[in-house]
Amino acid sequence: MTSCLSQSAEEIVTEISMSESKNPWLVVEGDSDGVFFSTKRLHKSPNTIVALGWENVVGVISQVIEESITKAVFGFIDRDYREELGVVVDESYIVTTDFRDLEISLFESSSLHRLIVEYGSKFKLPLDSNEEVDLDEIKVKIYSIASKMGRLRYFSLKEGYNYPIKKLDFSKFIDQKTLELDESKLINQINAKSENKINSDLLNTILSAKLPTTLCDAKNICSGHDVVELLGLALKKVWGTNNSGEVAREKLESSFRIGYSNEEFSQTTMYKKLNALLS
Repeated sequence: MTSCLSQSAEEIVTEISMSESKNPWLVVEGDSDGVFFSTKRLHKSPNTIVALGWENVVGVISQVIEESITKAVFGFIDRDYREELGVVVDESYIVTTDFRDLEISLFESSSLHRLIVEYGSKFKLPLDSNEEVDLDEIKVKIYSIASKMGRLRYFSLKEGYNYPIKKLDFSKFIDQKTLELDESKLINQINAKSENKINSDLLNTILSAKLPTTLCDAKNICSGHDVVELLGLALKKVWGTNNSGEVAREKLESSFRIGYSNEEFSQTTMYKKLNALLS
């Protein structure tokens, strides 16, 4: 069972306390996580419920445990940048994603090949020496741009700039013919939507500043939503011939989830940790 209704932490605790279900509970961050777990096989088939945000996940579990409602309640949250920002989460009942978020795990999976074959153009996709789609080249290109956005996200949080990255329209500063990032247009986008302004000097500082060692891996600094957004733009002209609706981020993320098998999920560290808690 999956509950994807928008509920407060208190409402979720009440739902768990009033339930007659004997199955454990899995509390997740967002609706897409709820959809993901509704199709995956886990030990004891937990009831999945959406808490809308990692803070709510932590809050629900803490309250349920403290009030002795049940010990069979567990959380699943994105890794994000909490460790690097010094935010400590008790992981006794919580599992974090292997990379920055769940979408990065999907991008790193065999789902990428299926999606590229489905939406890409054989006349535009990069090929390797065996005339097969060069997934490594695709990943390198996407990650090279997404890493810049990841840096912006990280330092925005670290320094308190609070830039509204989620509100940015990538098509306004990503060249859809080359997939290159136009820094001046990015600055204009941020300044049009943020009370805290940014200039070229600050952006250059952010893009060149030293990162914590853990964030030097693109899979940890990049946001999965940014990665899929960029992939969608690339599949319009660079690697495909699709219109915006056909390769919208939400649609591609759905395709990634559909193509991600139980078998592949079962090989991940996050799956093994989660199943160990559920056992």
